[in-house]
Amino acid sequence: MTSLIDLFKEALVYPTKDYKALVIFGVIFLIANLSSVLIAWNIEINGSVISLLAIVSLILYFVTEGYILSVLKETINHGDEIPALNILENFIDGLKLLVVQIVYYIIPTIIVLLVGWVSGTYSAFAEILAFIGNTVSDTVDPSMAISAVPQDLWAPLFTGLAITGIVAIILYIIFGLLLEIAMCRLAKYGDIGEAINFKEVIADIQAIGIGRFIAWFIILFICALVLGFVLGIITAIPFIGILIAFLVGAPFIALFGARSLGNLYADEE
Repeated sequence: MTSLIDLFKEALVYPTKDYKALVIFGVIFLIANLSSVLIAWNIEINGSVISLLAIVSLILYFVTEGYILSVLKETINHGDEIPALNILENFIDGLKLLVVQIVYYIIPTIIVLLVGWVSGTYSAFAEILAFIGNTVSDTVDPSMAISAVPQDLWAPLFTGLAITGIVAIILYIIFGLLLEIAMCRLAKYGDIGEAINFKEVIADIQAIGIGRFIAWFIILFICALVLGFVLGIITAIPFIGILIAFLVGAPFIALFGARSLGNLYADEE
């Protein structure tokens, strides 16, 4: 079993193995975020152009998501090359990934909504709204009404929000981790059914080792913070900074993250 440090070292070098592929991926990133670039350059764009760029960005978002799956597949199959971009295939894979993401996030969302109801968050909020509605008048504006809300009405709301928030954080982290392995299964098999097979996803995590998986996640999180910080500094460079960020920085981080995940999964194959 390869050490996590070695897996991450290899993933860090991986995006530089093919600068042409990195730049091509970067061009897709740049076009997808062209509106952000134009805004950063203080270039005014009208509504129709904004709408067109939004459509292009949405399409290319799925392309980039699908391309990440192709990187995962290449890695899981023990390949060392950065895969070629295939717009149509990557787009379709991106749509498949969207379906999987919806499945994995709708479950914790429903549970969190139920917790909010059980904890009395909604009823407490409704009582506060009712109090404000009854208090507001020609002489009392909404801000004054809010400040007049009794503490005994705020307390249940804050308690409910705290409980719901804690449950939400825990659930979204758990399902987010499950989604990482689901992405690997989607990349490996190309089948949504395999990605949402929770029994097999959990079996894969057990094969990797729960402690090893969590350690990978923590290291990846730290690496993402460091790389994000560096990218933020680069973005601050006038004019050219945002170009470098989208053309090289963002795709580098995306390839690094996908490669590290694929390495982790493939190491247990």
